[in-house]
Amino acid sequence: MVDVCIHTGPHDSSVSIVKNGELFHFIEERFSHLKHAATAMYAVNHIKEFCDEIGDLSFSNLFFQHTDFGAYQAFLNEILKIPSEKGFIHEDHHYLHAKTSYSHSGFDDAVILVIDGAGSTYTFGKENLSVYQAFGNNINPIYKSVIGNGEFIDNAPNFVDEKTNIGAGFVYTAVTEWIGFGGLESGKTMGLSAYGKYDDRIRELISVEDCGTKSCQLRTDSFNNSNSDYSKIANIGTCGAILNKEYVPLDRLDEKNKFNIAYRVQKDFEKYLIHTCKKVLDISKSKNLILTGGCALNCVANYKLLKELPDGINLYVDPTCDDSSVSIGGAYHTYHQKNPNISFKLKNLYKGRSLQYEYELLEDENEYEASSKDIAKLITKGNIVAIAQGRSEIGPRALGNRSILFDPRIKNGKDIVNRVKKREPFRPFAGTVLLEHARDWFDMNRLEESPFMTYAIDVLPEKKDLIPSIVHEDGTCRIQTLTREQNKNYYDLISEFYKLTGVPILFNTSFNLAGDTMVDTIEDGLMTLRNSELEYMYLPDIDTLIRTPNK
Repeated sequence: MVDVCIHTGPHDSSVSIVKNGELFHFIEERFSHLKHAATAMYAVNHIKEFCDEIGDLSFSNLFFQHTDFGAYQAFLNEILKIPSEKGFIHEDHHYLHAKTSYSHSGFDDAVILVIDGAGSTYTFGKENLSVYQAFGNNINPIYKSVIGNGEFIDNAPNFVDEKTNIGAGFVYTAVTEWIGFGGLESGKTMGLSAYGKYDDRIRELISVEDCGTKSCQLRTDSFNNSNSDYSKIANIGTCGAILNKEYVPLDRLDEKNKFNIAYRVQKDFEKYLIHTCKKVLDISKSKNLILTGGCALNCVANYKLLKELPDGINLYVDPTCDDSSVSIGGAYHTYHQKNPNISFKLKNLYKGRSLQYEYELLEDENEYEASSKDIAKLITKGNIVAIAQGRSEIGPRALGNRSILFDPRIKNGKDIVNRVKKREPFRPFAGTVLLEHARDWFDMNRLEESPFMTYAIDVLPEKKDLIPSIVHEDGTCRIQTLTREQNKNYYDLISEFYKLTGVPILFNTSFNLAGDTMVDTIEDGLMTLRNSELEYMYLPDIDTLIRTPNK
């Protein structure tokens, strides 16, 4: 019997299954191939593969008051024939973020900072920043900032700030939309910011005084001419006052201005994050700080925060901090009600589907026996090679089980792979480095390791020219440190590459094309090869290399 939590969106829907004291399986968008999928029905349809009966069932949705979970309950009981009681509904979105991250951290106590665009809606407002104090299995809110509903209700909890606050997450997202990206593509703004510089025409976008967006709050008179909730609330999309205090339509916003606006919102966010975290630590007795929520995906700001924190403070950034992970927190919550002493400390992120090696090749496709040494040689010759093995990674980062690999020494490597993946040319790539060599190449600061790509770390100046394809415009690289215990096949491949080149690092990006979800199955991988310039897929568990000729 298992505990199951179903998160139904409005985006990043997912299902989490806890069994025998561990996160047994996580199911999300890859079943539907819909990025940031709003419905969880595709995932729910696969629960039968992992259990015959559900112990505790729970549900989550940002708009839980207006969501009917009956269809999911009926689907489980009547269609899948999985017995389950009526599910518990989680009402506190930020609590689920906090529960997930605290459980994963392994800390005995912590202060938890949750920052995102917006969480659950209450009578007194919509949460955008929450602070929790955690000790043992107790997680209690001590501060909450909200987007207000016009007036505060008398029965609002005393930890809710009476000043309504737009929130840094909403502003960052609104700026992202204004410069031409989707509302869930703030990572593109982060990448673009490295190409910008300070421009005194661009006003402050996120202020530290209110731990939010004081300057944007002053322009609540212009909530019009935009279909975006982010733009309406944060008032960036319609408020041309960002630049020269006059409206500048997107089609007249030149590249330089986009760069500089992205730069400004990123720098403002970094300053805001550092200020807020220090303030949070001041009101807490804990030396353990946890950062989660969608804003914790800003790996550039995370590294700046790491370097600014006082000595003796331990920082944990949860790699499962996006909204899909709230189902993990929901399943942990119900399981802990019965088993309070269980630890869910995160050991790895390989919690998705296991790769099944049943496939059919087309007439012009071939497969060969291949070792890690063979693949390393192939990569040194300038070939892009996808790797697929074991269980897929959960969360937004590829960690060597569903990755595209390349030689980081190639000067224009970023341009080559961005073209093949059909991504924007300004977007950076990550690198996986053998842990024992990490400090020889990167400024790890106080980090002992970085196994989940939660930081964009400064590349040592003398090493930048040796790995140019993974060094971003600002001199950083989002890295994954790796030990053989964490991923044997991937470690052995990088070791062979190191023997050939003297570089203990591989260029690593997710195995997918722009607009599609990450590859999950062999069939997904073959379809990606057949619809792109990619030619090679390495299956290390069966020592096989598949080649789809590049037409």
